[in-house]
Amino acid sequence: TAAMDAGYWFTNLRQPVRFDQALSTLLADGHRAFVEVSPHPVLLGAVVQAAEAAVVEGVAAVGTLRREEGGRGQVLRQAAELFTAGVDVDWSSWVSGGRLVDLPTYAFERRRF
Repeated sequence: TAAMDAGYWFTNLRQPVRFDQALSTLLADGHRAFVEVSPHPVLLGAVVQAAEAAVVEGVAAVGTLRREEGGRGQVLRQAAELFTAGVDVDWSSWVSGGRLVDLPTYAFERRRF
């Protein structure tokens, strides 16, 4: 709802970015999945480093697009990466008319790979 006029952008550029503090707060609050929505992710390394510094395990950090790799397929690959990391993904919006099936039971069924 803020007007994005010249004053807004000037103030935005003059204020410090407290990304590390935001990450620390999110990790302390139990957040474990991070998606960087940008045409080329640059903050994913900082997310991983913050998790390691806070000794937090099970953090999934993915980007949406990458240079020369855009489109629906790339976003779907990143959603799949989140899913394999244990994040609940609603696949119904990705696959119309399909159905989910249970995978066969394996010796490592309770451990994610």
